[in-house]
Amino acid sequence: MAKKTRRSRRKRKTTPTPVVKQRPQPALVQEVSAEPGLDLSQEYAYVFTDLRRIAIIAAVMFALLFALAFALR
Repeated sequence: MAKKTRRSRRKRKTTPTPVVKQRPQPALVQEVSAEPGLDLSQEYAYVFTDLRRIAIIAAVMFALLFALAFALR
C-alpha cells in the first residue's frame, strides 16, 4: 500500500460567474377542439378496460394480503 502524504492543498481562487436572470418565455398553447362527431368513450375504451383490470388485480392482491396476515399469525 502506498503511504499517505499530508500535503496541504492550495485553495483555488476563482471569480464567481455572474448570474444572468432571464425572463421565462411564454409557452405556446395550441387549442385542441374536439370534433362534434367524435365519441371519446369509444375512442378511449381500452383505457377503461385497463383501469378496470388494474382495479380488480389490486383488490385481489389486498384480499390476499389480508388473508395471509390472518393465516400466518
